[in-house]
Amino acid sequence: MKVMKVDAVVAGAGIWGCTVARRLAEAGRHVLVLEKRPVVGGNVRCEVDAETGIEVHTYGSHIFHTHIPAVWDFVNRFVTFNGYQHKVLTNYKGRIYHLPLGLTLINKFFDVELKPGEVKGFLEVKGRSEKLFDAFFRGYTCKQWGKSPEEIDPSIIKRVPVRSNYDTNYFTDTNQGIPLSGYNSLFDRMLDHPNIVVRCSAALRFEDGALKCGGDELPSVPVYYSGPIDALFDYRFGHLPWRTLNFEMEKLNVCDYQGTSVVNYAEAEVPYTRIHEFKHYHPEDAAVMNAPHTVIMREYPAAWKPGDEPYYPIDTAESRSLLDRYREELAKVNKSMKSGNGVRIVCGGRLGGYRYNDMDKSVEAALKVEL
Repeated sequence: MKVMKVDAVVAGAGIWGCTVARRLAEAGRHVLVLEKRPVVGGNVRCEVDAETGIEVHTYGSHIFHTHIPAVWDFVNRFVTFNGYQHKVLTNYKGRIYHLPLGLTLINKFFDVELKPGEVKGFLEVKGRSEKLFDAFFRGYTCKQWGKSPEEIDPSIIKRVPVRSNYDTNYFTDTNQGIPLSGYNSLFDRMLDHPNIVVRCSAALRFEDGALKCGGDELPSVPVYYSGPIDALFDYRFGHLPWRTLNFEMEKLNVCDYQGTSVVNYAEAEVPYTRIHEFKHYHPEDAAVMNAPHTVIMREYPAAWKPGDEPYYPIDTAESRSLLDRYREELAKVNKSMKSGNGVRIVCGGRLGGYRYNDMDKSVEAALKVEL
């Protein structure tokens, strides 16, 4: 492989990989970044629609939010955020409610006027909590995960914020927003360093005891890998299970389709889980906001099969056991291939770690990686 001097390889140019690459470069390492897609950015990648000028989140909506000072300081080195505050509405039987569960939703749904201190006692009355769950989470969860809520790890349900006030901000993090210059600029600027070389449409694989890209064997340096851990070993023990998403994009000749960036559809009978309307992520852009057209995207969860894009890992006893086998295999490789530079392969990110991470948690994990 004819490249500059290489001290480290980063495989996968999503937010975890780009953060690790930047840290390595600033530590004086010469970094080769490999990305199997033709562009960087992972699932946060956006594309500006040429006709409307709207920044479309190609793989579904992503809102940066964090309460971690080190993470916020790091990303603000590269972009400025617009302060967008995320609010989510949900459509149940044709009526619109504010998520998360709070006084706004509860009072409208039950046609009451509760005060904060009254919520707990009100919901303790038999049947009320179950009625809320059945209306707003049962159908949505069935669509999202392809199984009944009773089969789901309770921690998934607990991710939904629940409040006893009128706060309708979906996230409680102090720092929130969308990059003013777009998400792609965040990745481009993170990788814009003289010690970094980026090669797209280049996938890493482990073959015959060596790491390779295309027909070339990689130099004997540490590798930071954020692709699927099972793909690294060519799925020798089988595929880890995922849920995938399909998207249906539509351009409409209306200024505003739904009045907000995301509306969930709670009922199981509606085949999609939510509709995104991307222009609302940039309220500071008056030209886009006032233009007589918009872009929406319907999101359809689906069962994953090899070749589909993996989105959400499925946490079961079987998947944990399979993940352990791949981690054991990685440990064997690292034991046999250690050099003076330390551990040979570090797996991280959503795919490499086989875990769902918010963007700030991926950055935080990357900032803690031992280089």
